[in-house]
Amino acid sequence: MKYSELSSQKRAGPHWLKFAAAGLLAAAIAGCGGSDGAAGPAGATGPAGATGPAGTPAVPTVSVAALTPAQWADANFTGVVTGVTIASPPVVSFKVTDATGAPVIGLGSTSKSATAKFASYPNLAFALAKLVPAANGSPSKWVSYNVTTVETSTAAITASKPTTDNTGTLVDNGDGSYKYTFYRDITKAKDVVAALTLTGANKAADLGDLTYDPTLTHRLVLQLSGNAPGTGTNTADAVQVTPGVAMKNPLNVIYDFIPASGKVVTDTDTQREIVAIASCNQCHSKLAFHGGGRVDTRYCVVCHSDQRKYSNAEAATTSTGYSGSTYRINDKAVGNFPMFVHALHKGKELTKTGYNYANVLFNEIGYPQPITNCVKCHDGSATAKNKTAQGDNWKNVPNLVACGSCHDNVNFATGANHIGGAKADDKLCALCHDASSIASVYHVTVDPTGANGRGGYPLNTADNVPTPGFPSGQGPSIPLASQLNLPAGVYKIGLEIKSVTVAGAAGAKKATVVYRVLKDGAPVTLNTTGNLITGVDGTPDIYLAYGVPQDGQPADGSTVVDWNASQSVHVSDIVATQGAPAADGWYTVVVNKIIPDNAKMVTAGLGINYNGFVQLNNAAYPKGIRLREPKFAMMTATGYTARRAVVDGDKCNSCHGQLGVAPSFHSGARNNGAGCVMCHTPNNSTGHTGAANNFGGGWSVSGKNLIHSIHASGKREQAFTYEATAANPNGFQEVTYPGVLNKCEQCHVAGSYDFSASANAAALPNLLWTTEAKTDMSNPTSAPSIGLSPWVTTLGAGQANYSTTGTLPLGNLVTSPVTSSCFGCHDSKTAVAHMQLNGGTIYGLVSAVSVSKTTDRSQGFAKVESCTVCHGTGKVADIKVVHMN
Repeated sequence: MKYSELSSQKRAGPHWLKFAAAGLLAAAIAGCGGSDGAAGPAGATGPAGATGPAGTPAVPTVSVAALTPAQWADANFTGVVTGVTIASPPVVSFKVTDATGAPVIGLGSTSKSATAKFASYPNLAFALAKLVPAANGSPSKWVSYNVTTVETSTAAITASKPTTDNTGTLVDNGDGSYKYTFYRDITKAKDVVAALTLTGANKAADLGDLTYDPTLTHRLVLQLSGNAPGTGTNTADAVQVTPGVAMKNPLNVIYDFIPASGKVVTDTDTQREIVAIASCNQCHSKLAFHGGGRVDTRYCVVCHSDQRKYSNAEAATTSTGYSGSTYRINDKAVGNFPMFVHALHKGKELTKTGYNYANVLFNEIGYPQPITNCVKCHDGSATAKNKTAQGDNWKNVPNLVACGSCHDNVNFATGANHIGGAKADDKLCALCHDASSIASVYHVTVDPTGANGRGGYPLNTADNVPTPGFPSGQGPSIPLASQLNLPAGVYKIGLEIKSVTVAGAAGAKKATVVYRVLKDGAPVTLNTTGNLITGVDGTPDIYLAYGVPQDGQPADGSTVVDWNASQSVHVSDIVATQGAPAADGWYTVVVNKIIPDNAKMVTAGLGINYNGFVQLNNAAYPKGIRLREPKFAMMTATGYTARRAVVDGDKCNSCHGQLGVAPSFHSGARNNGAGCVMCHTPNNSTGHTGAANNFGGGWSVSGKNLIHSIHASGKREQAFTYEATAANPNGFQEVTYPGVLNKCEQCHVAGSYDFSASANAAALPNLLWTTEAKTDMSNPTSAPSIGLSPWVTTLGAGQANYSTTGTLPLGNLVTSPVTSSCFGCHDSKTAVAHMQLNGGTIYGLVSAVSVSKTTDRSQGFAKVESCTVCHGTGKVADIKVVHMN
């Protein structure tokens, strides 16, 4: 249709003409060029619109890529597994947040390229195992599914010990949540291993039943650890040459679940919780292995299973007893966690020698308490500090693996050294070894010969009387009891002090002590004739320790800060004069010893002496068994200021169980760590003193010197040879410390070692100098020293001539106070030079450093230490800071 046709056929009506006219008029006006006029006033503000729905607040995230190496090292992440699905390769969903709760993103960069910012971290690894339930007398056990290597372009899959899965697929959701898919399909693990061609020694491989059973309890472990970037690259493979600092707080997430239902395991489900890592860390500070990334024993057991007996070397031989080439005890893999840990801690007490697993020499390891104190590591009792659900398995489920790991002289296959003969499995173990007998007979905490010398029994009244071969005041060795787990019928002794007061005229002050003795928790009325306790010989002592002016301190004693004097009395010598006990067995006694008027810190101790009590009426110990209280009692006299707190006795016992028993010293008598310095004062040195001079020469045995030197023996460059013998010329150098040595608060009270506590800071200017030798050291030929300190001949004025003359110096040798504390651990030439350069004195002749410039030290010492200028609280090398890294 033409336009003309449209216009004629669809002609507009009158409205169209109106619009056309309006348009012509508007055009005409615009063409005139006139003004639009001024803008009118603003209109009134309209009403506010309705509030819209709340938006989602932004969630701050922490990006791994944005962290500096130092921030990575100090990161404290928290992780949680939110679910695991297993239909083929397991799929793990998890979340990671930082200490503030912010989501952590960017994990999983495992690239080794030279250009990757975080080329060596973070390290994510996963492990998965099933729990095979207990059966036929044997305990439950973990079986790892991760027992094959990961296929590479150059190598086919092979069998291996349990390992981790860390080459699967990781998805970062960008909100702190992740999803990891295993490389391995654990549902086919059994078939994969069965299809492998095992040749040679590998034919003996026994990787256990790898059948996937979703109805059983499973454990998924997530590990997050790794190093910050290092320096330099290896151009051949683009791997960093020098790794950076490791994450100090690696993350191990443990997730126990039942795949069939997806249920998280609870106490009503089958589980295996034997050891709490908190128990381990009471000695080990912070247990960490395999580069520091594995920090939970619940992780350890997933890999250290029976399957670890598999390797080319280990599978080659079956052994009766230990074979150095197989890492086995009685044909059981030492790598199995119960066997590994038990044998490791049995250490020097193992029957066989030559143990070496992963370059760990078991036979050189000492254990700081009775090895029979099983509840130290695992305890399921209601009162347990670190209770675990199956913590009582040590007595409820005896088995060949666990028992054979300590009792390595027993061969269950042949029956050698086993009264029950040969045993092929665990089903009959509990028939003879029931829970009661294991706890009360076989695993009592008694050191068989721990009371000896001055703690032996009976004590000789003169040389060779009544026991030939012993000097006066000593006796033959007898068992020493620890209260951790006493044998049936052995008394539990307690010693308590209620009050200590000092009264009297000037020059005649005496202490009154109110005390009591407990037997099996009940107060004892002491016999006034014969044995104090019926059936029990011996007596405790009451000690009084105090400090008096020394080395230039004011005569009024106003600045005395260390004990340096003491008195003691046997309770048996005073019991007849103290009258009957008051209610609840409290005895009151005035100790007939004069306390100096200027004495400070007067403190009473009850116990302490070597002898104590010996129970004679227990048929299991016909020669007697020496009894010990848990800790000797201490109390400061009313009106006197207590000595500053430095060490907590309970901290000692967190590792030692009961201080002084296995390893036994002072026959268990000096068993309160806070009170060791009542006797081990700064003036206490060995010189050429002691029976047959076997107390060594030139070693201070002041508390701080002795304890630091013993515990730091693995760090020291010079062996601490105090008490060395021909059989053990290295003295204490063989002692190993199980914790982190520079974590001082493992032993010390907070604020003590760094002088940040007010009492310790106040004492700092007046600490006593340590006496290293206080007798004539010039003639060791006539007074030979066993364990002569090498520092006697190498340090101090006038000692340089020893190398040519062989003559030791005359006069006392001293070390300045703070230097003395540090020197126990830091004895290298560099450390010694540093301390001397900054005012410290080490083994100096009194005549060289005293104010008088003679052997008279009564005026004090001229040299001043400047240690706290740099090492004081808040300073550039703060003592606490440098000891906590």
